[in-house]
Amino acid sequence: MAVAVAGFAAISMYLGPSDDDEPALPPELAAEPDVYIDQGTITRYRDDGALHYRLLADEISHFDDPVRSVLLAPVVELHDVNRPPWRIESHAGEVRNVSGPSGEDEEQVHLHGEVTLLQDLGDGAFTRILTESLTMYPDRRQARAEQTAMIETDTVSARVGGFDADLANGHLAFFSSSNQRVSIVVQADQQTSSRR
Repeated sequence: MAVAVAGFAAISMYLGPSDDDEPALPPELAAEPDVYIDQGTITRYRDDGALHYRLLADEISHFDDPVRSVLLAPVVELHDVNRPPWRIESHAGEVRNVSGPSGEDEEQVHLHGEVTLLQDLGDGAFTRILTESLTMYPDRRQARAEQTAMIETDTVSARVGGFDADLANGHLAFFSSSNQRVSIVVQADQQTSSRR
């Protein structure tokens, strides 16, 4: 998505005023986006040409000050060479550049409003995560929710106070909160089959 933010910035520079002496926008236009895309799809590829991720949204509004992109009904598809893709949907979202762990810029995607993460593993196996708000770092394939989340698989369901997810490897670390303890339920038929 860094390409998306950089792309929006390049479009804004191209379409924007070329002279610094241009008059300021009228106050009624100050809150309007610098670039607006209706029914947008942004696709990013790895250096080897493999699909890295795809972002679809009903609306993408890019703002230059501060630099951010606001998304309506976003769908993010995270692709990986070794694992099935994750599909992440929500009602709304925002993309910003932030300083990463080693100081370099990276994209931070904040999704909110009935966030759903789904990975179809085939043969009836799946992982589904439901929460109201999620912060994701697409390049590192990491996500974090700091409020109640429901995690479901074909064998187990869990209600947790939040989680950290390594989406590249499918590892989830659950944590509790002051009003939600970690609660795990094993499907009865799976429990029976595991005792055989």
